[in-house]
Amino acid sequence: MRKHLNPVGAVLTFILLVSFAMLLIVLNINNVNQKPFLVANQAVIKVDRTDGIDIEKPIIDISGWQLPSEMDYDEISKQVNGVIVRVQHGLSMKNENSAAYKNGKDKAMDTHIQEFQKRNVPVAVYAYIDGSSETEMRKEAQKFYERASKYNPTYWWLDVEEVTMKKNFNAGIEAFRDELEKLGAKNIGIYTQDWFITDNNLDVKPFSAVWMAHYGGDTGFWNSSPDTTIHYVLHQYTSHGMLNGFEHNLDMNRVTNVADYNLIFNHGQLVK
Repeated sequence: MRKHLNPVGAVLTFILLVSFAMLLIVLNINNVNQKPFLVANQAVIKVDRTDGIDIEKPIIDISGWQLPSEMDYDEISKQVNGVIVRVQHGLSMKNENSAAYKNGKDKAMDTHIQEFQKRNVPVAVYAYIDGSSETEMRKEAQKFYERASKYNPTYWWLDVEEVTMKKNFNAGIEAFRDELEKLGAKNIGIYTQDWFITDNNLDVKPFSAVWMAHYGGDTGFWNSSPDTTIHYVLHQYTSHGMLNGFEHNLDMNRVTNVADYNLIFNHGQLVK
């Protein structure tokens, strides 16, 4: 059975309810004025295509040793921020192998580049340096450019891992870089290691960027950075990385900020 309300009490109750409702409205208006960010469906303005990019995603470098037939390009493309593809191992090989022809050209370079570019993954390229004279270095640069320029790579890297000239190795590396630049390549960097630079007195100043190899424990994950005073924009931190879509180990690299990422992969490209 419901209770009957006293008329006076009912009026007072009504007045109290109305007053409380008005107070809530005033408080809510003030709160909204203090927090304009809560407007529904407010547009987010992006200043470039890397705004919001997850730089924790790896950048992989690959060659003919990573067989295209074993790579799920769709799956891998979802997990990386960029790819650096080998174009050649010098101009000649003692013997052809599963990764390169006898003329040095990487067997998978065309497929790797085409498949990742089709999936809107930015692609840079690299060449393993193997010249024994300045003349040979310039010929290697010419072939590097001839083989890769049609793909408009975002960056050109010289992979310098062994001293291939008995005298003035720096002059040989500079001959390669200079010839590549004369042919029209922009954004030319060098891949090497800090100890190799020190032991061989390499001059990396002519290059626009340094890509540094330092594996630490080589666990497949980043756990150590190069202890160096040389400024580098890209760090190769493991040769035992794993991604869905490929059953074997991968070289993985990282950038520490969006500016370095833009330098490597967006330089001279239209913002999308």
